[in-house]
Amino acid sequence: MPPSTRPGRIGARVDAAILVLTRGLAALGAAAVAAMAALTVAAVVMRYGYGAPFRFTEELGGLLLICTVFLGLPHVMARHAHIRVTLLSDRVPGIGRRLFWIAGQGVFILFAAVFFRDALADARFTQMLSLRSEVARIGLAPFVWVMVAGSGLTGAVAAWQMLAPPPATRGPAQGPQALVPDPAPRVPGGDGRGADGGRRGG
Repeated sequence: MPPSTRPGRIGARVDAAILVLTRGLAALGAAAVAAMAALTVAAVVMRYGYGAPFRFTEELGGLLLICTVFLGLPHVMARHAHIRVTLLSDRVPGIGRRLFWIAGQGVFILFAAVFFRDALADARFTQMLSLRSEVARIGLAPFVWVMVAGSGLTGAVAAWQMLAPPPATRGPAQGPQALVPDPAPRVPGGDGRGADGGRRGG
């Protein structure tokens, strides 16, 4: 939600609050990535250094991956950093582009709503039966609730964004290639060669 284009202070404040909230969740997701890396290193050391591998490495690593995805997804949506197909919408001006934007957001909101409903049912079932992982017996309920919260918040962010104008189209200078400097222009004859690449006579 880079910088707010909504009129009035309330819209701008809501945008700012969403960014703060989602940024905090993304930081937790980054911590989960760090925990996965540390867990992998520790597991390798224990397996090959001491011959005593952890029993919980694979299961805990997968659960941390779930946390990474669903804690980072709301911030990705808030920053418009997800992949969007704009092949048609970029070629339609005015109200047409706005309709494409609303339709696209609506499809995602529908998906998020269905996922939220199913994840919520799974979370209640998991918590009711106190389900645990098969090998390490890790409690699954907290991780399923992360899925519920992440999908619900992402859908809410998408619904809020739908009320605003579509984001500006990213030009080439805003993509990853912006980090790569353009090659220096070749000046004909600047290195002793002519415009046709041949050596000039002395």
